[in-house]
Amino acid sequence: MKLLFALILAVALTACSSTGGKQPPAAPERSGRQDGGAIPLAESAFQESSGTLNLMFDAKGNWVRITALGTASLTEDSPGARETALMIASMRAKRTVAEFLSSDVRTSKTLTRIARSYGKTFQSSEAQSADGTGAEDGEAADGGSEGNSVRSEKARQAHRIASVLTERIHDSSSAILKGIYVTRRSFDDASVSVELTASRESIGAARQVSRMMGGALQ
Repeated sequence: MKLLFALILAVALTACSSTGGKQPPAAPERSGRQDGGAIPLAESAFQESSGTLNLMFDAKGNWVRITALGTASLTEDSPGARETALMIASMRAKRTVAEFLSSDVRTSKTLTRIARSYGKTFQSSEAQSADGTGAEDGEAADGGSEGNSVRSEKARQAHRIASVLTERIHDSSSAILKGIYVTRRSFDDASVSVELTASRESIGAARQVSRMMGGALQ
């Protein structure tokens, strides 16, 4: 029974590792532009008490990726000290995600920031593609009450998308915490940093592991 459980756990961990390796390329996502047919994504950054969190989402209000960075001081250059610092940094990164999900995700400040990111990434690109000009030129061309009406409708749309997005994140908060995995570790002379990421792929892998472990224990 113990051997079977160990084999299943090894397969599950391999699945998680391969899932993390299949994440979309970072450069096209962060640009928010349609380069080479890549789906444009917007990004918002939030500063929590224990670290920085980045949220990536699409034009329909679906969250795509949540990334948190945690850091810790490195008191001495020894294997034990490095492992301790890595553990602390990982805990801080996870606390950053938990704090955002439990307290900040549906605040007016978060809604406003997401709406601004949405407008900058998607509505500005729409204006440019429509008439070949920048956002400022497009707004100037609208002029008067008609221009104000267009801008007001864009603002309402951005806030609607932000509201939908935050509700979806809130509803998935438990799954997000379970689907977090380490995507980067780095060291310098005085500190270490750990980056944790949650995506739809990692959530699916976590659910698969849970089902496999549940079946092994029955």
